[in-house]
Amino acid sequence: MESMEAGKLAIVFPGHGAHEPNMLDGLIPNKKFDDYYACIVDAIGFAPLEAMQRDPSLVNSHSLSTLLTMLASALSYLKFVEVQGKLPDYLAGYSIGEFTALHAAGCFDFAHLVSLIKVRSSIIDETLQSTPGSMLGIVGTGLAAVETVVNELTSEGHQIYISNYNCAGQYSLSGSHEGIKEALVRLAVLKPKRLLELPVAGPWHCPLLSEAQLKIADHLRNCDWKEPQIPVIDNVTGELLPKDVAGIKEQVIKQVTAPVRWDTGIKTLVKLGCNRFVEVGYGNVLTKFGFFIDRNADFSHYYGDDRVETASV
Repeated sequence: MESMEAGKLAIVFPGHGAHEPNMLDGLIPNKKFDDYYACIVDAIGFAPLEAMQRDPSLVNSHSLSTLLTMLASALSYLKFVEVQGKLPDYLAGYSIGEFTALHAAGCFDFAHLVSLIKVRSSIIDETLQSTPGSMLGIVGTGLAAVETVVNELTSEGHQIYISNYNCAGQYSLSGSHEGIKEALVRLAVLKPKRLLELPVAGPWHCPLLSEAQLKIADHLRNCDWKEPQIPVIDNVTGELLPKDVAGIKEQVIKQVTAPVRWDTGIKTLVKLGCNRFVEVGYGNVLTKFGFFIDRNADFSHYYGDDRVETASV
């Protein structure tokens, strides 16, 4: 294997997940903060930092927490590139983080990213009113055993799907409330290390969002994007996204109802010569996943300053 210095660098962007009212505190000194933050204020019609001081629970809003996560990631990425003095070789984003990766690749500016996420969230929220659902996470159980339970439940008429392939032994399932409830009971029999219903607003990355996918497709196909200047990994296939804008949009559209194949994407990047992965933004979930995907690569987390920290697992 080549030395760490000779390998390639991939920057990875988190999706909706870790969020706290103070998640932007370390980024406010960033010289780009005011401009980027103003894009969010203009889009949602109020100043979220001030609003969260009055009501910290606002951070749990699906659309707002997603926008703040993207802001943290975008600013941390800019600072990291500035400190490193060069662009990464590849980019990848987990779930909604794929949009942040496309922004970093030069497909559109931050204002457009905010607009995209606002429209996408609005469409999905509307769909969830008639098609509610939830998700669960399972850790410490083999894929074959999880697939067996899902197939059994599906054959019985339950709406349940594997929605996220994170790393060996760590998966998420999406489905109807009844499907998730029954899956929790049956998966518990396998005695996993961890099994819990996730605190999310709906059943992400599964066919229950088909109605939303059609509306999102109409919107995305009319957006003006540029070709990426840095290759980006596709959540749907785990391979690189197409180079052409039309092809990229079709894959991003598929992502609404297709599972996130994060483990495959990281393995693809390793095959392409990446041996250094830096997660930018708030939280270090992807850094921890990386430890279980390839222990020969270096996975670390960067948040808004000159420090790069390797997460303990």
